[in-house]
Amino acid sequence: MSTPREELHALIDELSDKAAADLLPELRLLKMRAEARARRPREARPWPPSWFGSIDGTPPDFTQHIDEILHAEFGRHPK
Repeated sequence: MSTPREELHALIDELSDKAAADLLPELRLLKMRAEARARRPREARPWPPSWFGSIDGTPPDFTQHIDEILHAEFGRHPK
């Protein structure tokens, strides 16, 4: 199995000169974006995020009614 770099080289070698010239600006842009992402400092993000748990749960809370749910569904045949 080849590495991604080897595969990329093989694909480029198969391109015509015109196709390679057409692809070159897009490859340069991809390279610039990858370099910008690599330079961007990674900030430590707290977990959980500040918005986590910011909304109320929706009724019904099934954990409060688990015994009733199991009692109603026990023995019921699947559809």
